[in-house]
Amino acid sequence: MIHVAPQLEPSDFSARVREPGQALLASPEGELKPLWRHCATQLWAAYQGVCSYSSLYIPRGTGALSVDHLLPKSKRRELAYEWSNYRLACTRMNARKNDLEDVLDPFEVRDEWFALELSTLQVIPGDDLSEPLLSQVQQTIDRLNLNDEEFIEARTAYYSAWKDGDTTLRHLRKHCPFLAKELLRQGHVRDER
Repeated sequence: MIHVAPQLEPSDFSARVREPGQALLASPEGELKPLWRHCATQLWAAYQGVCSYSSLYIPRGTGALSVDHLLPKSKRRELAYEWSNYRLACTRMNARKNDLEDVLDPFEVRDEWFALELSTLQVIPGDDLSEPLLSQVQQTIDRLNLNDEEFIEARTAYYSAWKDGDTTLRHLRKHCPFLAKELLRQGHVRDER
């Protein structure tokens, strides 16, 4: 995981999501309808298509794009229609996080909290983390299963393409920004900006 900078809500968000959502919450039924789907593509654009949890690009048209409620709508209904509570997530990450609240918030994560072991491309806790932060980082890695075969294979494909000269650091920054940051941090590449 890497730090994700919060982005401003779209100008039409309140009219399309918040206001109708608040009306639903105020109704006698208080039913939650997935109005957040109305802003899913705007969320994707605001966060440049990168999953807040896996740090991998989510291609449009794959059905893999979803809106995660950081504070679960099942427990915090009043935040169900608030942009500030949304995190762009691939469907796999959203399903794994579910309504659990023990995953670190990508908006609060610092880049040095998570690292990549480049020989295995496994996500590991960063160096010199004190307790309880070390436990929280490891719990997030475990809860989201950031080292499952699919995610390791995805990182491996990007890393191999970069090592073989088939892609650039600029491309990695867009499609696998965690790997790009780790290549820079670990001194394997110079910044090409």
